[in-house]
Amino acid sequence: MKVALVGAELEENLGIRYMASSLEARGHQVQIIPFNSESDMEEVVRVVLSHSPELVGLSMVFTSRGREFCRLAEALRKGGYSGHLTAGGPFASFNCELLLRDFPAFDSIALGEGETLICNLAENLNDLSLIPGICYRRPGGSLALNPSTNEHDDLDRLPFPRRTTFHSYFGKPIASILTSRGCWRDCAFCSINAWYDRVGGKKFRMRSVDNIVSEMKELYDLHGVRIFNFQDDNFFLPDRSQALQRFESLRDKLAQEGVEDIAIAIKARPDSIT
Repeated sequence: MKVALVGAELEENLGIRYMASSLEARGHQVQIIPFNSESDMEEVVRVVLSHSPELVGLSMVFTSRGREFCRLAEALRKGGYSGHLTAGGPFASFNCELLLRDFPAFDSIALGEGETLICNLAENLNDLSLIPGICYRRPGGSLALNPSTNEHDDLDRLPFPRRTTFHSYFGKPIASILTSRGCWRDCAFCSINAWYDRVGGKKFRMRSVDNIVSEMKELYDLHGVRIFNFQDDNFFLPDRSQALQRFESLRDKLAQEGVEDIAIAIKARPDSIT
């Protein structure tokens, strides 16, 4: 099946890229289409229509851009797109019923993490009732919501995200990377808790150090990446001794693989840093 994934690419959109590699691993053809601002809308519509994918997925992550993505969905329909149009990401998930009620351009809304979900959708477009973690319209127009299973507990099993183009920082190629998903804290102001309450599954999961180093070495050797931007919600662990042990293991294995003279950026809670 031909699938188009549309979303912001101001930095590498790892959500889209993980979904692309998962779809490709199951034999589907995938195109990633940047939608960085509303001025890109005409080009996005043109590219989608020229490739005629059976499935289009919109990465609706941020509240501030929700209306833009809704207008894009309407523009795709107005332009003549007749395939299945879905959306995912926190904003879409939290507002699934409202989006389907107010914007007929959407056929479905994905509720949880996308890798398995988008593959299931591509392979079951004729019967959406078979797909966990999706909100959709029944033939009569009423809304149905299939609970999410959020089954990605073993992150090492996911294919590495598809890499195509790279940004640069001070003249050096930079790549985004994830070593974990979620966060082990329980902050009242953070959307992570609400997200996992909705989609289920473990709130914090880590990749193995060996798996992380394999991806970093591939980026280092094949693409010349020298700056790694870790997009983890919280790069540190709750136990400081365990965090230090993990960092030392990562450092030592990178050195063993010849991944040297690199820079990194991380995200962390202030109280995690000594």
